[in-house]
Amino acid sequence: MIEKVTAIVADIDGTLVNKGEMIMPVTMQALEKLHKKGVLIGLSTGRKINKFMMERARDWHLSFNFDLIIGMNGGQLWDKDHAEIESYYLLEKDTMKEILDRMAPLKLNSMIYEEDHMVALYFDELINASMRRNHMDVIVTEGDKDRLCVRPNYNVLFRFDPERSEEVQKFAESLTCEKYNAIMTSPGIIEFMDPRVNKGMALHKYSERNNIPINEIMAFGDMDNDKEMLKEAGWGVCLVNGSDASKAMADCITEYPCTEDGMGRWLETYVLDGSVKLGR
Repeated sequence: MIEKVTAIVADIDGTLVNKGEMIMPVTMQALEKLHKKGVLIGLSTGRKINKFMMERARDWHLSFNFDLIIGMNGGQLWDKDHAEIESYYLLEKDTMKEILDRMAPLKLNSMIYEEDHMVALYFDELINASMRRNHMDVIVTEGDKDRLCVRPNYNVLFRFDPERSEEVQKFAESLTCEKYNAIMTSPGIIEFMDPRVNKGMALHKYSERNNIPINEIMAFGDMDNDKEMLKEAGWGVCLVNGSDASKAMADCITEYPCTEDGMGRWLETYVLDGSVKLGR
């Protein structure tokens, strides 16, 4: 078990909150206690760091603002002591177009994030749900793939019926090459990114630029895009509802799923019991 916790970083959907919902009561209470004891609290997400992401603590009725945010699955990093958002390893325009062309046989809807809005090939219920969750507008291209490739971007994202996950994952992973790889970030969502980008890489960047030993950072996650973060953190905790790949990389697995306040109950039992040194 970790001896000292200076910072805690958590994935959002399926970890901190049930998809699109509020933080559950035990988890909120645990985070409030930890922050008062000096522990830095942060998010690590596949979403873009923008004004909406900066307001999530207020949306979830936390009494504090987040101390750090890892965005775009490790492609972005912000923390309270550095005003600028650092960006890492964007996909080039030609590479994005190649990904869209190679994925075309599956006939999936694709999207990217631009500033404070999304750009999607088509409007459907999955995009509509994403708009509501992320509080973002969408530009619909009516199938024009070139509109998604007007500038380098962090990723190319495909949404689909979760029942097709096995089929889509197998096909997408067969396309992996030195320029990009595919990661299932949620049932019904697969993303292509530069192979160097992952949440674990960004966690090391945060550790280095803030002089916080990586072995004093605890991470929580549930899906394949969390596995490097769980491996690299001083202590990685996977929710019991998580993927097999993430569970394999974690130091431990919660007894309860996200829908039953798994993260908060684990923190209350194993971190807030007084056996771990908290804060800087």
